[in-house]
Amino acid sequence: MKWCLFLIVFALLLSCKQNSRQIEPAVYYWKSQFNPGSFEKSKLDSLQIQTLYIKFFDIAWNGATSQALPVAKLYARDTAYLRSKKIIPTVFITNEVFYKLDSAGVKTLAKNTGTLIQKYIALYRLNKVPEVQMDCDWTASTRHKYFYFLKEIKAQLKAPVLSATIRLHQVKYTTSSGVPPVDRGLLMCYNMGNLQKEQTANSIIDPEEFGKYQSSIQSYPLSLDVGLPLFDWYVLFRDHHYAGLLSAVPAEVLQTFRKEGAQVYKLLRDTLVSDRALKAGDILRYENSDVESLNKMVMQLNKKLTTKNLRVALYHCDSTILSKYNLHDLENFYSGLRRY
Repeated sequence: MKWCLFLIVFALLLSCKQNSRQIEPAVYYWKSQFNPGSFEKSKLDSLQIQTLYIKFFDIAWNGATSQALPVAKLYARDTAYLRSKKIIPTVFITNEVFYKLDSAGVKTLAKNTGTLIQKYIALYRLNKVPEVQMDCDWTASTRHKYFYFLKEIKAQLKAPVLSATIRLHQVKYTTSSGVPPVDRGLLMCYNMGNLQKEQTANSIIDPEEFGKYQSSIQSYPLSLDVGLPLFDWYVLFRDHHYAGLLSAVPAEVLQTFRKEGAQVYKLLRDTLVSDRALKAGDILRYENSDVESLNKMVMQLNKKLTTKNLRVALYHCDSTILSKYNLHDLENFYSGLRRY
């Protein structure tokens, strides 16, 4: 009897081990000035986060000079804290860059980008750099140039791992989007709805919309890490046309709006928000990354991801954002992907 019980317990333990993932918690730091406050550090410590995706710079097309130039470059004030973490340098590149450049220009861009990344690694004396990540929402018409850029920068950097961010539409439509020539991908599990459509409920996260991509995730040929959203914003519409984004609206200003729906507000009189002139009749749609939707999406991901050693990165590290989530919920976003 004891022997049978031992076999049952052993089988259960073996099953649990075989059906569990190694989760590496991570977070994106997307500000140009690296100077996390005590609240942010405390949150990262509580979540046992040792891996930071740090945006080193953006690359955008400069129409005045007809060049692809680095902008929003990193300035690290707290270098001691930066050096204490595992750092993954990340570079965001606008898709316009690859529309504008020819093959020779792309090759030069890869060389210059690699040189600047290495400059920052040396400047801040970063010893723990196991990976470099490129972030670009490429399209069918720019894929060949972008993929050429990735091959060139891989050779230029000689990085142990080169990764690229992958949007949901790029996972689903691999025939037109292609698969980037990198070692790993990071699936961006946000911005999945039509932001500019007035009828959209929440373009940041929508579990029903996300469900349409599940089978594609399972069959994607790259090992995928995961990025989960923690941000919110207000989408502005004027005369039923998309008119931009507002990162925040003060409570006293929101009182000048009339609530039209669950997260929809109509402005009653002209006002200013962050020095931006809004007009009576303008519509604001509040969108956020709510806990319920995130938990649903984590459950959906858990069924389809095949990656055994999974890095899960929250986007992004900011005291205002992090204060909207309790520690238990943040821990669950990681632990929810541990068992499958």
